[in-house]
Amino acid sequence: MTFPIGRIAVHAAIFFAVTSLTIFWTRFAGGLALVWPGTAIAAALFLSIPRSKHFVAAAVLIVLSTLATSLFGFGPEWAFPLALINIFEAWLIAWLLVRFRPQRDYIESEGGVVSLGLLAGIVGPSAAAIPGGILVTRIVGGGWHDHAFSWLVGHGLGTLLVLPLALLLASYKKSDFARVREPGRVLPFIAMILLTLGISAIAFLQSTVPSLFLPIVPLVVASFRLERFGASIAVLIISVAAAGSLGMGVGVFAELGIPLWQKALFLQFYLSILLLMAFPLAVALKQRQRLMEALADREAMQRLIADHSDDALLHLDREGMIRFASPASNRLSGRDAVEGLHLAAFFSDYDRAIVDGTLDSAARYPGHTEIMERSVERRGQTRWLEAKLRAIEPSKQQASTFVVTIRDVTERKLEELQASWEARTDSLTGLPNRRALLDILEAQLEFADEQPFAFALVDLDHFKRVNDSYGHAVGDLVLKQIAQLMRENATDDCFFARLGGEEFGMIAVGPAMEHASIICERLRLAIQRHVMTDNDGGTFNVTASIGIARIAERCSSSMAMQAADGPLYSAKAAGRNCLRYAQDMGRYGGISSGDEKSPPFAVAN
Repeated sequence: MTFPIGRIAVHAAIFFAVTSLTIFWTRFAGGLALVWPGTAIAAALFLSIPRSKHFVAAAVLIVLSTLATSLFGFGPEWAFPLALINIFEAWLIAWLLVRFRPQRDYIESEGGVVSLGLLAGIVGPSAAAIPGGILVTRIVGGGWHDHAFSWLVGHGLGTLLVLPLALLLASYKKSDFARVREPGRVLPFIAMILLTLGISAIAFLQSTVPSLFLPIVPLVVASFRLERFGASIAVLIISVAAAGSLGMGVGVFAELGIPLWQKALFLQFYLSILLLMAFPLAVALKQRQRLMEALADREAMQRLIADHSDDALLHLDREGMIRFASPASNRLSGRDAVEGLHLAAFFSDYDRAIVDGTLDSAARYPGHTEIMERSVERRGQTRWLEAKLRAIEPSKQQASTFVVTIRDVTERKLEELQASWEARTDSLTGLPNRRALLDILEAQLEFADEQPFAFALVDLDHFKRVNDSYGHAVGDLVLKQIAQLMRENATDDCFFARLGGEEFGMIAVGPAMEHASIICERLRLAIQRHVMTDNDGGTFNVTASIGIARIAERCSSSMAMQAADGPLYSAKAAGRNCLRYAQDMGRYGGISSGDEKSPPFAVAN
C-alpha cells in the first residue's frame, strides 16, 4: 500500500510542476499549450500502479490539473471540465497500451515503439481532442475543429516527447542508475547536454543563417552514445529550447512571416520530425546492441563447446571449402590443419564423388540434414566417420554455406556390424542362417534370367535317431562338424547356410554353378565318411540327401525353395544318401524331378 501511494505522490508533484510551467510558458495567443506533457506523466503513473489504485490517482491528478489551469490558464470556471478531459485522455492511453500491447515493450522493440506512437500519439489524443476542442471554443471562441486539431497535435507531441523518457526512468533499477553514474558515463552525458544546448541556441536564437538542421547532430550522437535515454533527453532539451525561443519572440521561429498560431503549428511539426527520427533510431540501436551481445554470448558458448567437443565442428563455404574447424578436426582428419581444405580431406580420395554428391543434396534442401558414413584409414587402423551436413538458408547477398559435424562412430559401427552378423549367423554352427540365405537368394533371383545360378537343399538322414540315441549335445556336435565340412567346400562363388534343424542350403553362382553337382557330391561323400563320436567314445556315421535346382528365371524365393525341395524329396524316396536334381524351371515356374534331365547335374549315385 505504501509503495503505490508514494509513487502517486511523486508523479503528482511532477505533474503539477510540469503542467503549470507548460501552461505559463507555451500558451501562445491565449489558446492551448504548444506542447502538453502532462498527459504523458499521468499515463506513466497509470501504467506503473495497480488498476485498483487508478481511481485514487485520477482524483489526485484532476485536483492538481484544476489548480494549475485555474492559476495559470483559462481560470477556475473551466478548469475542472478541462481537467476531467485531460486525465481521461491519460487513463485511456494507459488502458489502450495495456490492452493492445500487454507485453509492455513500448520502448524495447520496433513493434512496441509503433504501438506507442499510434496509441499514445494519435488514438488517445484524438479521443480527447473533440470534447476538448468544443470546450475550448466555449472559452476563447473560434472553430472547434481548429482547437481540436491543436489539442491533438499538442497533446500527441507532448505525450510522445515525455512518455518514453518516463517509461524508461520507471524501468530503471538501482543498478541501472549506478551504471549511469559511472565515471566513464557521466562526462559523456554532461558533454551531450552541453552540446545539445549549444547547438540548440545557435539554431533557434538567430535567424541569419538557416540552421534548423543542426540539432539533428547532437540528437544522432546522443542516440548512438547514450541510446534511448540520451535520445529522450536530447529531444526534450531541443523542445524546451525551441519553445523558449518562440516564447521570448527571438530566433528563427519568432521571425517567420506568419501568424503566431501558425508559428506554433510549424514548431510542433518540426519537433515531431525530430522525435520520429530520434526514438526509433535509439530503439533500433538498442536492439542491435542486444543482438550483438547475444551473438557474442552465443559465439563464446559455441567456442567453448567446440574447443571441448570430441566432434569436429565445421563451417564450409558454398564450394565445400572449410572456413572454420574446431580443434577435434585435426585428430579426426589425421592432418595438422584442415582450414582452407575441402571437406573431402577427412575421407578417402575415392570418396570425393560421394562427398560432392552429399553437399549438392544438402544445398538443394536447406535446413535438411544429410548424413554420410565412410570408413577411413588412420595409423593403420580402419575407422568409421559419420558426417552430418546442413545447408544454411541462402540470403539475397550470400549463397548457401554449410555447417557440418563429424564424429568417430567406429565403436557404434562395429556394434552394428556385430549385431548384423549375429542376426544373420546361426549361433550353433557359425554358418549364415536362414535370413542371410534368403537375402542372398532374393538378390540372385533379381537377375536370374541373365545370370542363372544353382540352388541346393541338404538334409541329414534320420537325424532324429541321433538325438534320440546319443542326446542333443551329441546332435549339436554333429551339426557343428557338418558345418565345418561345408566351410571346407565353400568358395567365393559357393555359399552354405543352415536353414534350421538338420536342413542346410547352398547357392552357387558363376563358375561354381557349372560344378554345383561336383561340389554337392563331394560334400555328400565327406559327410558319409566323417566319423562321429558319442559321449562314451563310440563312433557312428551320418549321411545326407541333397536336391539341386538350376534357377534360370526370375521368381519368388518360395518357388526357388520348391524347385530344390522336389529333387530333395526324390533323393529321400530313393533311399537317402544320394543326390538328385531338378529339370530347368519352366516358363511358368513348373518343376519336375529326375536324374537325367539336366546334364550339368548328372551324377552317378
